[in-house]
Amino acid sequence: TLEAPLADGRTLLLEAVGKRVDEYNFGVREVRVYDGEELIQTVLSREAIETEWGPDMPEEFYDYTECWSVKESMTVLDLNFDGSTDFGLFGWTANNTIPYYYWIWDPETEQYQYAFTLQGAEVHPETGELTSEYKSGSAGSQWITEVYRPDEDGALYLQRVERDTCDFEPEPPSCLDVQRGWAHETWVPLEGREPISPRDDSWSLEADLILTRREVPVYEDNGDGTVSHFTEIWEFWDGEPQLVERKEYTDENHP
Repeated sequence: TLEAPLADGRTLLLEAVGKRVDEYNFGVREVRVYDGEELIQTVLSREAIETEWGPDMPEEFYDYTECWSVKESMTVLDLNFDGSTDFGLFGWTANNTIPYYYWIWDPETEQYQYAFTLQGAEVHPETGELTSEYKSGSAGSQWITEVYRPDEDGALYLQRVERDTCDFEPEPPSCLDVQRGWAHETWVPLEGREPISPRDDSWSLEADLILTRREVPVYEDNGDGTVSHFTEIWEFWDGEPQLVERKEYTDENHP
């Protein structure tokens, strides 16, 4: 059971009900929502599982989530910064950051509504942003951070994507510092494109976003047997790369 404070001053009680589903995992069947002694809603895990996995799985697959511990099976957080607590259920064990099914509190209906599934979700009240982090690319060669922000109605939309990658070609070509290896990139949605919500899985980085900034680790042979290391910061103006800063890299600056 977890407490879920609301913006109107009430505190709900969320009770996850489930069982051990196999030798290694526990699963949640439903979440009972109490306002004081009154049961005001029963949220079925099946709602999220059917939405995310489609209709072709074995029937019993939809009944329970899958989590390696009871304690981690449910979490509470304010996803859209409206002052009311939302909640998530640990979806399944993955060879990546953990996916959670999330429900958001709707003050008009006074019910939790299923919203989306996100991996590695964290809220950042200081910036009003929700982030989702996961590995991608060939052999995990990319680390993706999706950054969402709510609009005036509390709906979350993608603001930018931060990508750390070792699978890239520098523009223009330079001597990559393979000991550091990773470049950091910032991508933003194309101007005029429909807003991208956390539930929208139809977009791709290269097709629907545009690269605006890249930090590249490079080195320079000084010709005397020594090498200098730099971080080059490139910004893309009208699709063309422009070098805006070149900072020397030392271990003291980056312990």
